[in-house]
Amino acid sequence: MARFSVPEAAARLGVVAQRVRQRIQDGSLPAERVGGQWIIDEKDLARISDSNAPGRPLSERSAWALVAAAEDDAVLLHSLSAPDRSRARARLRKLAAAHHDDSRESLRLLSVFMRNRAARRCYLVAQCDLKDLRNDPRIRLSGLSHPESGLASGDVVEGYLSVDDLDDVMQDYLLRDVDRDRANVFLHVVSPDIEESLPLLGHAWNSLLMAADLSEHEGPRERHRAMELLDDLAQQAQAQAPRARRDRSEGRNE
Repeated sequence: MARFSVPEAAARLGVVAQRVRQRIQDGSLPAERVGGQWIIDEKDLARISDSNAPGRPLSERSAWALVAAAEDDAVLLHSLSAPDRSRARARLRKLAAAHHDDSRESLRLLSVFMRNRAARRCYLVAQCDLKDLRNDPRIRLSGLSHPESGLASGDVVEGYLSVDDLDDVMQDYLLRDVDRDRANVFLHVVSPDIEESLPLLGHAWNSLLMAADLSEHEGPRERHRAMELLDDLAQQAQAQAPRARRDRSEGRNE
């Protein structure tokens, strides 16, 4: 199987080399350090190419607006303008429709919509520190660490935290940056602007976030659970349809 350097991978993907390095750092593109450079397998590069489905990733703020729509929480939704609520619910319906037509396509669309919700960082921590890290109040458990995922494991910690807390958490637990396959800690790092403007970190266990988190692990159990959660979201989007029509009307009147 062919293997590529970072510049070669960037050329094949049609992006700059820095973007490839970012994907390696956040764990979304497996790579092996050989000598002084990263080397990427052809199969992993093909997967990344396939995941770049048509559609532009949402901004961080728009991704969290979509989370608010999936939460269907009146307080959270009314922190958004009527046009933002309408757009978020329209995207939720689009995701639901894609899931109805092709569950694999819905996972690709989920990746496009939610890719920029946070910076995914992969770390390794000593087994004896996993419990304390899991109970650290700076981390809002999600994905594999939340009981509602049905996949919670004592061998992994996954959650959301503010970028302002990242350095302290890394130092407190001696977290080491590693590639995704070696990691036992997955942290989704959120910017202060999002934490301050949208009080959503307390809702980091909602179905949309959990589906996005689990789909990034790419194991069969995680992807199956992500599809189950998208099933729930599809039913929820259908139930929200009357309210969405009202929001569109409000958006036109603002």
